[in-house]
Amino acid sequence: PIINKTQKYLATRRRPLHTKEADRLKQNFGSVCVRNIRAKSEIFAKCTFQEILPQGYHPVRSILFDKTPEENWPVPWHQDLTIAVRAKADIPGYGPWSVKDNTPHVQPPLPLLQEMITLRLHLDETPAKNGALRVIPGSHLVGRIPSDQISSHSVTSSVTCECHPGDILLMSPLILHASSRSQEPSHRRILHFEFAPTNSLHPNLTWHEKAT
Repeated sequence: PIINKTQKYLATRRRPLHTKEADRLKQNFGSVCVRNIRAKSEIFAKCTFQEILPQGYHPVRSILFDKTPEENWPVPWHQDLTIAVRAKADIPGYGPWSVKDNTPHVQPPLPLLQEMITLRLHLDETPAKNGALRVIPGSHLVGRIPSDQISSHSVTSSVTCECHPGDILLMSPLILHASSRSQEPSHRRILHFEFAPTNSLHPNLTWHEKAT
């Protein structure tokens, strides 16, 4: 993972705008986990991060997460292995399929996941006590890790990605990551974006989120 503390995507003057918009979405959709936020917000639709990402990458999924005193959940060690698409199709190498929030999700071929980039934009102070993400460096190089083998990877080598408001965390969706409950819950608002190269998806499938 890379934390870019020198190039703040959110300048001080921009953070209140994004924070207010995140709270609006939470209130409108009644959840601290709101999916497809780029389609639900003109402000977040402009978050393409083209000045940070390699050329040819476009957003394919966007989610708002917030840990609060009322909803303060732990996330166990895992990899992000699924993508969101418009409709299910029987294609070799794609599967198994599932449905989340009425949206088809599927595990794509490993090469696609290896090309993808996850970007997490922090709106709040996120120290270890406020549910900061923990990762196991190098685990993304192993490929898919069966759930019953995750425990064999040493969590003692994990790194806690403490972040300030405006910090950006870039990582592979294949890296093993987890987060604890916040010990001092107030807010831990994070904008989670996933990016993929143009034409990386099978031509018979369409990303659920429209590329712009």
